[in-house]
Amino acid sequence: MPTAPVSNLTLKILTGIFIYIVFQLNFFSVWQLGFGWKAALVDAGINLVLQIVAAAVIENIFRFYQPRLNQLWIAVGMSALFGMLLVIFAKLLIGLLPAAADYTSFLNRSTGIRIGFSILLMSCISILTIVWNMLRRERENNNRKRETERLSREAELFKLRQQLQPHFLFNSLNSISSLVVAEPKEARKMIEQLSTFLRSTINRKDGEMISLQEELAQIERYLTIEKLRFGHRLQTDMHTDDNCSNSQLPPLLLQPVVENAIKFGLYDTIGDVVIGINAVCQNNELLITVTNPFDPETSSSKKGTGFGLSGVQRRLYLLFGRQDLLKTDSNENTFITTIRIPQVYVQGNTD
Repeated sequence: MPTAPVSNLTLKILTGIFIYIVFQLNFFSVWQLGFGWKAALVDAGINLVLQIVAAAVIENIFRFYQPRLNQLWIAVGMSALFGMLLVIFAKLLIGLLPAAADYTSFLNRSTGIRIGFSILLMSCISILTIVWNMLRRERENNNRKRETERLSREAELFKLRQQLQPHFLFNSLNSISSLVVAEPKEARKMIEQLSTFLRSTINRKDGEMISLQEELAQIERYLTIEKLRFGHRLQTDMHTDDNCSNSQLPPLLLQPVVENAIKFGLYDTIGDVVIGINAVCQNNELLITVTNPFDPETSSSKKGTGFGLSGVQRRLYLLFGRQDLLKTDSNENTFITTIRIPQVYVQGNTD
């Protein structure tokens, strides 16, 4: 159903316009018949007051009672009743005032026309009120639906982040536990890095965006922890274009991607492993590529992206409404994860 400005004030203004037009027709009709402007003003004024009262009653009735399509005869019947009562009361009130015999005769002869015109006016006001209330209820329902969808989306985003944090935290705590006795200095350093990493993420909201530099700084903290775990085997190669300084992305988006790269790079290969992170900006998009080596014969990378990447893909869909923002590929012994962040969407969200 189309939307419209459905405030009660707008409805009252439109109803008032209808009644004012009828008042003008009433006044000039009586005046043109030669009864004088005073008689015309009294006739039109009494009808005006009664029409305003009737319109107010109709508006309040249909504000709380919305007839179904098969019950519109109720609205028609109510309009006819109000139209007839309006003319009867108008005649009674005008009859209490002194008037010429020819005007009284005119008033009696025009009763049928007055009833028909009054019923038409009340029907128009009833239909306008019913339609207006339908639009108002539809808008309220749409607002509730959007709010429910927003809360559901935020809840799912929160759940995804809660699933990611313990996974990384448990791995780090296990590594710290193994270092406490053998290398206490390294364990203390790892605890400090872990504390800094968690402190910078605890108050983050999924709806907000952060700069690329801030996200990469967080990745550096994460990689420092991982390098303490895996030693010299883990190396990184990070490059960022200069024109990406103002680029933004959701917080903690890269951590599960890099974690996935470390997992398949270190666990399925031997020797030193280089994790590559490259960020470029083109066509109003931030393009981030994460690469890691893997063994095609033993690695499970070909079988799927796992929870880490599927969680990232789900976050991107919830935030941007697109399914094509994360892709994975392989080139010989290199596994490639590519993430695209539309900067047009980011600017619209931050504004």
